[in-house]
Amino acid sequence: MNSADYLLWLCRWLTDGAAMYLFGTALFLLSLAPGGLGSRLWHAFQPRLGGIRWLILLATLCALPLHNAILADSWADSWQISSLVMLAGESTIGRAWCWQLAAALLLVLSGHAGQRAGAAPVTAILAAALLASLTLTGHAAMHDGWLGVVHQLNDLLHLLAAAAWLGALPLVLQLMRQTGPWRQPAMQALIRFSTAGHVLVAVVILTGMGNFYLINGSLLADGFSAYTILLGLKLLAVFGMVLLALFNRYYLVPRMRDKRSTIPCFIRAVNMQIALCLLALALLACLGTLDPH
Repeated sequence: MNSADYLLWLCRWLTDGAAMYLFGTALFLLSLAPGGLGSRLWHAFQPRLGGIRWLILLATLCALPLHNAILADSWADSWQISSLVMLAGESTIGRAWCWQLAAALLLVLSGHAGQRAGAAPVTAILAAALLASLTLTGHAAMHDGWLGVVHQLNDLLHLLAAAAWLGALPLVLQLMRQTGPWRQPAMQALIRFSTAGHVLVAVVILTGMGNFYLINGSLLADGFSAYTILLGLKLLAVFGMVLLALFNRYYLVPRMRDKRSTIPCFIRAVNMQIALCLLALALLACLGTLDPH
């Protein structure tokens, strides 16, 4: 391992997390926020979403030279135009990067119309396309034929379900702060998210098991390696997020009307979920570059 590997992990972590955040936020406001609440929050979130779009573009632009440096085992050739063009046009990594770059550029351009009513669906579609580009390389692309298609579709469903669930968590915190006439629509949106969350968590777990089976050939690890250790840590992080979600839904939420003191506890639990999500994404960025066996 060298510094290029670690920087590539950082780029993958930033890109994955930012794309999931954009997708989860846009989908939540499109499908779960009632009345004018979605438009109000979309308008309020534009400065933050604009920064996220530029972060994705910057991380994407850095990724190809880092791949080049890793393959050449040298920083000297990493920024040579000829080798970058060859890598982009003649390799699976390069073609996936081109798709990712196109989605990142379109996301930045869409930010100029970010406050318009039709911008949220565009953001959700482009973020989904960016997540889809992640299935073109790595373990999801290890098979050929119909099995390869099944693996990539399963991985994409896993990413989209996780993004819809975890990418919306920062928005949940924003909804808890709504007051006055927006308080009731915010609570209605949270109830809808809680209901949808059951389905999303089930899809994340089932598709995650499917991914592991397709990669490993079994649901049981075949020994200890860096891959299985990091995968175990990722599973613990996901398990922690699920437990916190159940605690919020079935213990704290029913008590909010009678005990306002449960609201700070709810907010702390959501912040813990976000922290565990960032940890799981960091582990995922590492896992994508390791040999499962």
